[in-house]
Amino acid sequence: MKRIKLSVFFLLIFVSAGFAQQDAQFSQYMFNTLYYNPGFAGTEGLTRFSLLHRIQWLAYQPTQYKGSAPYSTVLSGSSLLPFLDKRTGLGVHLVNDNLGPLNNTEFQLSGSYHFRIKDGVLGAGARAGVYSTRVRTDWYRVVDQSDEIYKDLMEDANNRIRQTKPDFGVGLWYQSKKFSGGVSFDHLGETRLSYHSDLINSKLANHLYISGSYNFDVGPMLKITPSAFLQSDLNQLTYLFGALGTYNEKFWVGINARQSFAKRDVDQGGKTLSNDDIILYVGVNLLRNKQNMNALRIGYAFDFVTNGVRAKKRTSHEIMLSYIVPTPWETPKPKIRTPRYRHEEN
Repeated sequence: MKRIKLSVFFLLIFVSAGFAQQDAQFSQYMFNTLYYNPGFAGTEGLTRFSLLHRIQWLAYQPTQYKGSAPYSTVLSGSSLLPFLDKRTGLGVHLVNDNLGPLNNTEFQLSGSYHFRIKDGVLGAGARAGVYSTRVRTDWYRVVDQSDEIYKDLMEDANNRIRQTKPDFGVGLWYQSKKFSGGVSFDHLGETRLSYHSDLINSKLANHLYISGSYNFDVGPMLKITPSAFLQSDLNQLTYLFGALGTYNEKFWVGINARQSFAKRDVDQGGKTLSNDDIILYVGVNLLRNKQNMNALRIGYAFDFVTNGVRAKKRTSHEIMLSYIVPTPWETPKPKIRTPRYRHEEN
């Protein structure tokens, strides 16, 4: 926005969203794939609902404007459908992302068609929904209150400006026992946000997501899964890499590193800004179901900021819950009986 001075309001949005990336940030990306990629819908071959809640920079208390530390929530569901020889998947997710005076909500419906490739499934998906943003204009700290944009925004009697736009995305996701990965593009098109002002022309940036992981069996009870994740609005870049260790398909621990880059404008020195985190994971699978799978998944992620801490606290926390729901078209796996384990009746 030209000429308007918004001190820490814009600083908060800038550093919390991965240097101006507009999508909510989550550390447990490996358990939140539908949010990033519509091609994932149904590729697990089951029906799963997931909830992730993230509190960024716990105990952060702004002193010069109203609000609190950023927090984000995503609720999603994904299911394999019985149509076309079980080659279709459906997914839905709802996001609530709070960045101080700025609140973003997103509702998306995803569909994918599955191609069976060797021992895996390739999902080609698309999504459609709405992206809504709300701004609390009374939380601005403005240097020049005679600014035309500021006066235009303050004409709103409720000090709350909301704008909703259609939103679209596409993606490819490959899922097999050993490898999973994909690429997706979100916020396609030239969606513009004016906040009901003729003086503002803000763009909802296109986002690129690339991720992948591979399972290594290092023993009968232990599995190591290295993974990598990249997200970019084609101007700024954030990437994560690390690994999870899973014991007996039940307990897991892991570590990841996150790094973000953003280039400053020439009038700001033209240098690259960096934001670094170390992430620790722990989780458990519970409640064995009729399909011989653990229906309940509980995970926790702890973020520790190692660089760029002047405008935030060092720690962030994220909790994840997911549950597999039986559906009528998901039949239990048949029991395999062999004479070796049967006893003759006398």
